[in-house]
Amino acid sequence: MPKSEIAGAARRRQGGRRIAELPDVVEGQISEICRDLAVQVKRMRQLQEQADELRVVIRDWASLSEPTWDRESANHEGRR
Repeated sequence: MPKSEIAGAARRRQGGRRIAELPDVVEGQISEICRDLAVQVKRMRQLQEQADELRVVIRDWASLSEPTWDRESANHEGRR
């Protein structure tokens, strides 16, 4: 067998091995992406909870700082 044919056969075998390894590499990358997404989703939930807590605190603070004459005038208007 000529040397060029031997080299070509060797390249084909190596190429076949690389193709066989490709699904493992892709699967590993997909797994890593899934882990990263899970971490980000957890962080987004934490941020949503913090935003909800802050919204409640601001709402409570705003209702306490509301001038009493505004509440009284609203009550009087409702009674008319």
